[in-house]
Amino acid sequence: MALPALAEEDFSQYGTTNPEEMTLERLVERARRGDVDMIVCTNGYLATKGGRHEQARIIFEACANAGWTQAVNWMSQLDHNGLGADEDPDHATEWSRRAAEAGDAVGA
Repeated sequence: MALPALAEEDFSQYGTTNPEEMTLERLVERARRGDVDMIVCTNGYLATKGGRHEQARIIFEACANAGWTQAVNWMSQLDHNGLGADEDPDHATEWSRRAAEAGDAVGA
């Protein structure tokens, strides 16, 4: 039995069909754009605990730059321990100073 040929239609004008929403890759993409909120920042923790330190670093840096002090502390932790990049104690100290100046007890 032969099926009739179906015309290929271009649906790109309607956006992406079934876009990734709550994947880590999607959240990293949002962080790269500076589009951070509690959901994005919280997933930095899940990324680093899962060993995905490079992705956690992208998320935490964007969140830290947006003023989330816990993300500032996590950047210090990542730099201090060389997670996702080389150890950088000077940069770790700078992150801790930023957190302390923002009133964060852990940073202090």
